[in-house]
Amino acid sequence: MSVESKFLSQFGEELYLPSSKTTVKTKDVLSGKIVMIYFSAHWCPPCRRFTPMLMEFYNKLKSTDSNQPFELVFCSLDRSQAEYDEYVSDFPWHCVPFADTKDLRTKLAMTYKAQGIPHLVVVDNNPNKRSVITQDGTTEVQMDPLGNNFPWTPQTFDELLPKQLITKDGLVDTVSSLDGKYVMLYFSAHWCPPCKMFTPKLCEAYKTLKASSVADKFELLFVSSDRDEESFQEYYGSMPFWAIPFEEREAKGKISKKYGIRGIPSLLILGPVPNDGGDRPVINASLRGIIEGGNDLVSEFPFHPKPYADLAGGDADGINDHRSLVVFCENEDDEEQAEIVQMIQKISQEMVDDNAYSSDMKFFYATQPGGMVDAVRKVLKLENKRDTVVMVLLDIPDNGGYYLSDETDLSEDKIRQFIKDPGVRQQLKP
Repeated sequence: MSVESKFLSQFGEELYLPSSKTTVKTKDVLSGKIVMIYFSAHWCPPCRRFTPMLMEFYNKLKSTDSNQPFELVFCSLDRSQAEYDEYVSDFPWHCVPFADTKDLRTKLAMTYKAQGIPHLVVVDNNPNKRSVITQDGTTEVQMDPLGNNFPWTPQTFDELLPKQLITKDGLVDTVSSLDGKYVMLYFSAHWCPPCKMFTPKLCEAYKTLKASSVADKFELLFVSSDRDEESFQEYYGSMPFWAIPFEEREAKGKISKKYGIRGIPSLLILGPVPNDGGDRPVINASLRGIIEGGNDLVSEFPFHPKPYADLAGGDADGINDHRSLVVFCENEDDEEQAEIVQMIQKISQEMVDDNAYSSDMKFFYATQPGGMVDAVRKVLKLENKRDTVVMVLLDIPDNGGYYLSDETDLSEDKIRQFIKDPGVRQQLKP
């Protein structure tokens, strides 16, 4: 399935147009256009305040001779058909139908991170990419009500960087020094205790990579959250890699916002600028676990995310936001654990290769008790089921749903069948 076909299929075969009370083929409405996706609901007061503003914006933009054709699709988070019908009655745009589309609308909300509403996303019209331009369209509409800067294409990473970067050998030109390379970004600060514990590990990892065959393929930039120049200099003095100059506070702020940095330490890696231009792709937004996990860094570079992880290593990235298969096998012997891990890794990788794997599915196994493993067991009320293998399909985005398998002697076929048909839904309880 092409990128464009996959994108269009998210909305279903047809969209509803309230103004004419008719349905139209999704591909006829959205193909080749910039698409705004609006997540909202009748019961939400902030939504009811924002929606008239968005309608005015939409009508103004539609009345101009824009060289960037666009459409807006409403994805309802209403609780009933009656609420939906009342809310959309005067909408000028197309809507995902309400009836029989709960799973589709839930998946759309998950895909485009509609964790709060109103939420407005803008997706570009490149049929080979269909990349998200902005996740914060609500703010953009409020700041640019006439749409003068629509579709609010953000600055690329390279455009945000200062002209020069700090290295241990002095300042270097940013553009020429990073051309064709992967870029790792380390968000950290001297005053942060977890940062001070992680930084030595990162320094050693950096030295290992720079002494290997990948040395010329990447650079690592320290992005400081220190409170003053003196603290920055003291902290950076312990690091062997490069840094964004401390005085470039505006660049630091924009880069942190661009990549959604909410806590430190945080480590991510970007790819080179694509051959056809545009922004550097995010290869992996969560590298800290890889650095701390004792992995073979050189062979795993540039650290593309795997579709599986061991909860015993503390890596539960995505478990709260995605449908997740979890297999607990802490008390099995080494040979049985190895067999289970191999099956999970094989099945998850097959799904990736077959394009069956999507952003709403993660795979985890638990090989040792303690830490994150015990925390997940506690949430699932499985503290007393440690003497056997336990397989769970955890679906926290579905209002805390989960499915518990009766199988204890696992095989590849049994795992696949459970993913396909997990059985009776159960509900997480506080």
